[in-house]
Amino acid sequence: MKVIFVKLFGSYFDVSAPAAMKRLGWEVEEETFYTPSDFVHDARLQEMVHDRLKGRSCDFVFTVNFWPVLAPVFDDLGMKYVSWSYDAPLRLTGTDEMERENNFIFLFDRGQVSDYQSKGITRVFHLPLGVDAPTFEKALSAKSSRSYGVSFIGSFYASPYVPILSAMDDYLRGLLQGILNAQKNLFGYYILPELITDDIASKVNERLLFVKRHPADFSQNAVQAANDFAGQVSRQNLIYTMATRITCLDRLTLVAAASKVTDSFVCTGDVDAAKKTLPGVTVHGHVDYYTEMPLIFRDSAISLCPSLRCISTGIPLRALDIMACHGLVMLPASEEAYEYLSNGWDCLIYSSYDEAFELMKYYTAHNTEVAAMKEKAYEKATTEFSMEHRLQQIKDAIR
Repeated sequence: MKVIFVKLFGSYFDVSAPAAMKRLGWEVEEETFYTPSDFVHDARLQEMVHDRLKGRSCDFVFTVNFWPVLAPVFDDLGMKYVSWSYDAPLRLTGTDEMERENNFIFLFDRGQVSDYQSKGITRVFHLPLGVDAPTFEKALSAKSSRSYGVSFIGSFYASPYVPILSAMDDYLRGLLQGILNAQKNLFGYYILPELITDDIASKVNERLLFVKRHPADFSQNAVQAANDFAGQVSRQNLIYTMATRITCLDRLTLVAAASKVTDSFVCTGDVDAAKKTLPGVTVHGHVDYYTEMPLIFRDSAISLCPSLRCISTGIPLRALDIMACHGLVMLPASEEAYEYLSNGWDCLIYSSYDEAFELMKYYTAHNTEVAAMKEKAYEKATTEFSMEHRLQQIKDAIR
C-alpha cells in the first residue's frame, strides 16, 4: 500500500497518521504545500500540486479534512483522493468538487454525513476518529509529579453572539435567546439546524443593517456588531455562532461546578479572561500536545470534554486523546458516545449539568473506580479506536 500524504495546514494527524501507516507496512510519501485562503479556487496551488505529483503512482492521496481545491487535481491525475476530518462542521454547504468519483470523504460525525447525503452528496462516508497512543508514550514515561483533580484543556470560544444579540430588537432577541436556551439544556440532540431558518438569518441581517444606518440610537456594542457583521450573516454561520456560544457556556459551567467539588485546572488560550471568569480555578496557558497534555490527562481524576455543540453525534478527538493517555473522560451525551463507549465502564457521560456535577462529586471521591475506568478506556483507545484499526477500515472501504 502506497500513500501520498499531502499537508495544507498543521494538524494533529500530521505525526500520528503517517506513523501508523508505516507501522502497517505502508509506504508513505509526505508533501507539504501552503494553506490556501480560498478552499475551492486557487490556480497557483493546483498547478504546484499537479506538477509535483504528476507521474507518481500511489494507491491513494490522503489529506486531513477535505479540500475542494485539490479534488480536480487528483481527479485529473487519476488518483483516489481520501480525506478524513477531525473538524466539525466542515462548513462546506456542498460543492461540485465533493461529488467526484475518486473522492472518499470520511467524517467522524454521522449526523454531518446524513446532512450531506440528504442534500444529494454521495461521496461522504462515516468513520469515527482514531487515536495513536504511541504518540504519547514518551511523555507518559515520566512519573506523576502532581494531581489535577478535574481538568479541562481547550478553548472557551470568543463567539460574536453576545454583541450581535445586543443589536437585535425585543422580538429577535427573545427568539434567538429562546432557541439558544433550548439547545443549551438539551444534550444528545442537535436542534439548532432545525430551528434557525434562512428567514431568521435574513431578519438578523436586516436588523444589523438598520443599526448600522442609525448608530446614534444604539449602544457601542450594538454598533460595533453592526459594523462587523451587517450583510454577512447566513443561516450557516448564525448556527455556528450560536453553537460556539453554547459551547462556551457549557465549558464555563462545568469548570465552575468542578471547582465546587475539588481542585480544578484549566489550560486555555485567553488566560486573563479565564482567571477573571473562573475564580478559584487554577488557570494555565496553552500546553504542548505531545509533551504536556498527556501528563495532565493521566494525572487528573476526571478530564472534561464538553464537545463543540455543532458536533451532532460524533466523538471528538480530544475524548480519544484523554483515553489514550490513561485518563478518564467525561463527555456529553451523544448518539455515538452511547454506541461506541460504555458509560461508567470506560468513560462518564452526562445528559445535564446537574448529572455532570453529581458524577464529579462521586468519582473524585472514589479513586479505585476511577483507576479501573482509566485502564478500560486505554484498552479501548488502543484497540477499537487505534489509528491502525481506522486506517485499515479506510483501506477496506476504498477497495
